[in-house]
Amino acid sequence: MPHKIHKIAIISDDIEGAVEFYTKKLGLTVVERFANEDDEDYVFLDAGGILLELMPQKTMGEAPGFHHISFDVDNVRDSAQDLQDKGVTITKEPVDVGGGTGITLSFFEGPNQLNLQLFHRDK
Repeated sequence: MPHKIHKIAIISDDIEGAVEFYTKKLGLTVVERFANEDDEDYVFLDAGGILLELMPQKTMGEAPGFHHISFDVDNVRDSAQDLQDKGVTITKEPVDVGGGTGITLSFFEGPNQLNLQLFHRDK
């Protein structure tokens, strides 16, 4: 089951401009960047114990703005199955992101079709 909010993700049409805003204006710090071959990087920023994820608009193919809230879990597959057993709609089955990241994720639907994510990263 979800333990805590891991990150809040937003789509940006200008990742570097957004990084500059969040670091220079709000004092957040860049924690990690994920290179993206045909677009700007995905960027994780420390927002006081919760990450803010910036996702590039071109890659995501969606309008800029809110994308999802992510919950850190011990096992994405087990958590997704538990939610499904409770009648929750799984919108993206568990998947290993690959690329040596150790990240597994799945998406599910919250109230009002809110996009929510299960997230686990091998330490």
